[in-house]
Amino acid sequence: MPQRLRPRSSRFLPLYVLLAAGGLLLVAVLSIPVLDGPHSRQYANEAAAVSRLRALTALEKTFAAAHADKGFACEVPLLKAAEKEESGVGHDLPLFLVTGTYAGYKFVLGNCRTDAKGVVAHFEATAVPVERGRTGFRAFCTDESGLLWFDPDGSATDCLKSRRALQE
Repeated sequence: MPQRLRPRSSRFLPLYVLLAAGGLLLVAVLSIPVLDGPHSRQYANEAAAVSRLRALTALEKTFAAAHADKGFACEVPLLKAAEKEESGVGHDLPLFLVTGTYAGYKFVLGNCRTDAKGVVAHFEATAVPVERGRTGFRAFCTDESGLLWFDPDGSATDCLKSRRALQE
């Protein structure tokens, strides 16, 4: 039985399909945004700092509820007791509460003010890059309201003064 020869154009069809698929794949790869830009580490540290400030605010509220006669804590390590009650805040939070630093940011609680009964009713928390430009760019701050603000120049004092709202 004689063997049938395929027409010449159908022999190269798999090659054309392969080239077309490769071209589409190349276009798809080139159109995906770059997730590892020149400052990705600093931006990741900033996101971590904002997350920790949220955690501090939640821990402060837990602490104040458990210590109605004292109110808010004025030192980060004091919140370690509140962390035990707050189960979903994070697994590496205890070390953060001891050192006051996380992801290239230094966290400080301050400006604690008491009410007429001597209960701490106001606090401010700040997160400042340990090495501005290297570990982060902006400073972040909050108070008992839970609202988050930032300073583009990395100043905790200016963050608390200007109260530029962090857009999320």
